[in-house]
Parts: sequence; C-alpha cells; structure tokens
Amino acid sequence: MDILYDDRYHLHLGYYGNNFDYESIALKRKLEDVWDIFFDFKQYRLRDISPENELSLDGFGKRIFSIHNKELTYDIGAQKFEQWLSLHKII
Repeated sequence: MDILYDDRYHLHLGYYGNNFDYESIALKRKLEDVWDIFFDFKQYRLRDISPENELSLDGFGKRIFSIHNKELTYDIGAQKFEQWLSLHKII
C-alpha cells in the first residue's frame, strides 16, 4: 500500500546551530496521525545512512523518522530533527 500525503500539511524543519544549516521536511499522512520526516542526503553531500529500502520521494529525499501525532509544531519537529542529527553524528 502506498502512503498518501495530505497536500495541505507540510512543515520545514531546520537546524542552524554551530555553523550548520540543515533542513528537512515533514509531510502529514492523509489517513493517519503520522508525520514522516524526509531529509535529502545528496543535497548536503552526506553519506545516506538510511536503510536501503526506506521510502524516498523525489525533491524531499529519504524518510529518516516519523512522529506519531495529529498536529506537529515547528518547535517539536525541529527538536526531534536536531536529536536525529546528533544521534547520527551529523552535528
């Protein structure tokens, strides 16, 4: 089954601390209270550390994690993105 995303809902998430400038995009699933976070490894010339079969979308990159919640604020999304970057030693 393909995942459908709601065109009305997306959120740009960024990390700009310590001279870094990384952005990801959160897309809201249509039929679920889930936001999938995508990161374009190629854009930042980083080695793709996501699983080989992970969902990839042209223009968005690969899904790096999901947040299970009906609504997502920038602050919460950016905090989770920063945690992911730190966990994977990108920052």
